[in-house]
Amino acid sequence: MENQDLTPFLVAGASGLVGGALVRRLLEDETGPGVVAVVRRPLGGAGGRLTEVVADFGRLEGVAVPPVRTALCALGTTIARAGSEVAFRAVDVEAVAAFARLARRAGATRFLLVSALGADPRSRVFYNRTKGEAEETVKSVGFDGVALFRPSLLVGERADSRPAERAAIVVSGLVSWAMAGPLARWKPVPSEVVAAAMVAVAGGVLAGVRIVENDEIHRLGA
Repeated sequence: MENQDLTPFLVAGASGLVGGALVRRLLEDETGPGVVAVVRRPLGGAGGRLTEVVADFGRLEGVAVPPVRTALCALGTTIARAGSEVAFRAVDVEAVAAFARLARRAGATRFLLVSALGADPRSRVFYNRTKGEAEETVKSVGFDGVALFRPSLLVGERADSRPAERAAIVVSGLVSWAMAGPLARWKPVPSEVVAAAMVAVAGGVLAGVRIVENDEIHRLGA
């Protein structure tokens, strides 16, 4: 692991699909660094090498966390869950930006972000534009290394998943086998695979900005 001095990993989004899988992955190595998870509400699994910091993501300026070198962000919602574009942006841009600044204040030099396929701050599509804005914000904070992961449709069962989401997961499983070659760019990806890819990148050298597209996520997380 890059964290040879055993400074903990700082994680946001631990209650979500990718974030939960990410925390589990990071804690698998019992001799590795611990995890500090910044959460909106207690997850109930703290103890040992997992520390929870309960905080309002709209007010992270006064929050203190231990010194860290690497931060991993899996914050995200959907417009349907958020209820409006304004509320969606509050999570996917503003909360991400606040967490990035918190990580930098704590000494982080590397930041890994779960973004989305098609992220582009100039896109006419609101979702893609918002994800692109989040990427640009993270890049502006001043990290030595930034990794932007752009997965396609995430596959995994949320505790509060809706019928339409469950149907999409079933359909994605039926068609994903056919997505090879050029179509691999859009192949649905399990949340565990995204988490494994992030851990793989976190375990190596990261300098500058690295964009990890969906097909590479599949390879790294296999």
